[in-house]
Amino acid sequence: MTGFGQRAPETSYYVMGCEGLFPATMIGNEPELPRGPWMTGQLITYTDEIREPLVFELDPGYPGPLRPMYKADAPLMREDLLKALAEAGVDNLQPFPALLRDPTSGEEHSNYKAVNVVGVISAADLQRSTMMGTTDSRLIDADFDSLVFRSDAPGDLLLFRLAEAVNAIVVHEQVKRVIEERGIPGMTFYASGEWSG
Repeated sequence: MTGFGQRAPETSYYVMGCEGLFPATMIGNEPELPRGPWMTGQLITYTDEIREPLVFELDPGYPGPLRPMYKADAPLMREDLLKALAEAGVDNLQPFPALLRDPTSGEEHSNYKAVNVVGVISAADLQRSTMMGTTDSRLIDADFDSLVFRSDAPGDLLLFRLAEAVNAIVVHEQVKRVIEERGIPGMTFYASGEWSG
């Protein structure tokens, strides 16, 4: 509990990515998803229209180890990463069976899920963030040169899409901690002021 005159500690957020493995395989072809990209933060209710598993093809031009996460229209997460997220308390992911296929070798990897991130939160401090000069947008597809999080951003979700730039998946510090403790390779976390995109 915070006493009178004391300020509660700021909640720390990070943009979560997976750029720590290099060289690594890349996604070449993605499946056609019904009703456009899954970046609205809304629960998908038309599950009967989704052909499972969702098949993704690896790009043969980028050999190397598989990443535990790929940022696609429907982000791909490996089972060990999903388990760590659940252990951290994340409960707003809608998973769908996925298959990663290597078109060169024919090898298939079924230990991934395509996930819909349910929840969008406005957490950017637009006064302190630095924007790229390519767009005037400040919602959905803002281009950040340096994203700074608001100190009063709501902390009711542990993982969410950033309302100002929905391509950013944001996690609470306790999620980052659990993923790092589990030693999942390649995961990267960009603190306030570090992420551009």
